[in-house]
Amino acid sequence: MSGTYRMAAGQGQGLSPVMAATDSWAVQLAPRLFAPPARWGWQAAAPVPVATAVPPAPPARPVWVEPARPDTSGLVAARSKAVTRVIWRLALLVVAAFAFTTYQLVIERQVSRYGSSAHQVYTVILIIVAALLALGVIRAVAGVRFASRNIRNFEQPYHQLRHSEQARYRQALWQWEQTIRQHAAAAAEATRAAAAAANGPQWYPVRPSSEPTRVDVFGGDPHRHGWASLLVTFGSSLLAAGQRITVLDFTGQEVGESLAGVARAGGLSVGSVRLTGDETVGLNLFAGLTARDIAECVGYAATSRPDGDHREERALAVDVLRTVLDALDGPATFAQLAAGVRVLCQGTGELAPHELDKLAAHIGDIDQNEWATRQLRLLARQLDMVHDVVAAGPAGRPLWTNDHVSLVATDGGRHDRKELVDRLLVQLAQRAMDGRGWPGGLLVVAGADHLGATTLQALSDHARHAGVRLILMIDQPQGDLEKSAGTGGVVCIMKMYNHRDATIAAEFIGKGHKFVVNQITRQVGSTFTDGGGDSFAANTNQSGQNKQRRSGTVGRPTGLSESRGHTWTGTRNWSTADNVSTSTGSSRVYEFTVEPAEIMGMPETLFILVDNSGHGRRVITADANPGICLRDRVSAIPAS
Repeated sequence: MSGTYRMAAGQGQGLSPVMAATDSWAVQLAPRLFAPPARWGWQAAAPVPVATAVPPAPPARPVWVEPARPDTSGLVAARSKAVTRVIWRLALLVVAAFAFTTYQLVIERQVSRYGSSAHQVYTVILIIVAALLALGVIRAVAGVRFASRNIRNFEQPYHQLRHSEQARYRQALWQWEQTIRQHAAAAAEATRAAAAAANGPQWYPVRPSSEPTRVDVFGGDPHRHGWASLLVTFGSSLLAAGQRITVLDFTGQEVGESLAGVARAGGLSVGSVRLTGDETVGLNLFAGLTARDIAECVGYAATSRPDGDHREERALAVDVLRTVLDALDGPATFAQLAAGVRVLCQGTGELAPHELDKLAAHIGDIDQNEWATRQLRLLARQLDMVHDVVAAGPAGRPLWTNDHVSLVATDGGRHDRKELVDRLLVQLAQRAMDGRGWPGGLLVVAGADHLGATTLQALSDHARHAGVRLILMIDQPQGDLEKSAGTGGVVCIMKMYNHRDATIAAEFIGKGHKFVVNQITRQVGSTFTDGGGDSFAANTNQSGQNKQRRSGTVGRPTGLSESRGHTWTGTRNWSTADNVSTSTGSSRVYEFTVEPAEIMGMPETLFILVDNSGHGRRVITADANPGICLRDRVSAIPAS
């Protein structure tokens, strides 16, 4: 079984079951109910969590940690020594150059005294000293360069490592910034989605997957608020689509008045007939029917009781009524039919003389035994009862009109006259659907329990052949009515008060597999251990010394000691242990999808839609309260 089921907690907050339509109430509902889409009720949206679902926070910002530098103190010290050496040698060179420049003339004058060979030696020595000083400076500078190169070579792996670590740090920092931006975007989207869900629709329209030919509505509260609400909700959708609705109200509780009020507020025509005897003046139930149709309608209505098949009684009634209709001049009334039947059973009737003569000629065609006489008297009495309700002439208005909403209501209760009129209306509806007298659209029969499964199945067949959608509102789906439930593809189950009715409805909804806890075992244990021991020990020691004589023999004792000891030991030990174990066992069971207790506890306007009209099977819980359309958060699109 596909679909969804969720038991709503109750009606919409601030909404009450639909009552008789007042002008202000209907004016408020009409614009919303006549707006698309088509709906039978509204499905409550799934609860939205209040807390905003924010993604987890990203990690902390990456921190740059400088890699450990290598120890270059020895190399740096060597370079410092080389630099010092360069400084000293440069200083020596400068001092030597300054001294030579200062004393050059004096030196050269002294050298010239020794002749030319001394001057040559002086020149060579001067060149050698200058070369040595320059060479010393050059070697010192080379030492500095060598030390610096050693430092660079030693630090090269460190610089490579630092460069790679900096690249990794920049990559981690870039990824962290991307994560921060994504987190901010995700948090904003989560906040937006939560706000949209919190402010989204609370109600979604519900309707069958396809247009069913027949809909069975089972259950309902005693005041018929649920039926009236359902009729207003789906009826307004059909009226908005241009269809016509005819309501046969057998409840006596004005089930269709709310729909009529909304239709009037929407500017649609409404026709209303109440067969109580006071408001039926000028009504012609036989308008558009032939004599054969009248005989069959009245004959079937008089004999189609739900307690069995009365074919012989039906055949006698139809034959007698045809005979009476053939003898009457002009359109017939129920009073004339009753008088004609009495004449055929050798009684008296208020008819014209020539009509009496025609009927008298057929008295011999009717068996005058006791059974036939009883049947004819019963038929005459039934015609009188209908005449008491519809005391109208042939020139009255027809029962079926072309109004957008046509209401035909009878009294409540379960007396013989009411049941006879109800069965007669059903037969008239069947004949109208078979001919051309039906205005088209939808036929709703409210309170159809007492008609019986056979009559309802025949009405369903006539409606299906005529292309008329039929809705049957039945209080208790017991007996033969249970066998025909759901034959049109759609069933609406409303609140029930009887446990057997609720069980039948739950069985129709179906069962499903689910896991339930069937065993819980709890074990509690406690252990206590107590023990102990005692021990006692005693010891004695003696020691002494003797003075030795010069002769080597033992002399008198010089010291004596004695010690005694006692040891007592006592031990006590105890332990306590508590253990608790719990085990749970689950099993797969096949149980009701909706329990009978839930059906009995439903609000008045809540219903469970069991839809087999499309592909698969759907079970949806919806609320038919038309006041839901006045709320702000009502979706125009069914829930996905």
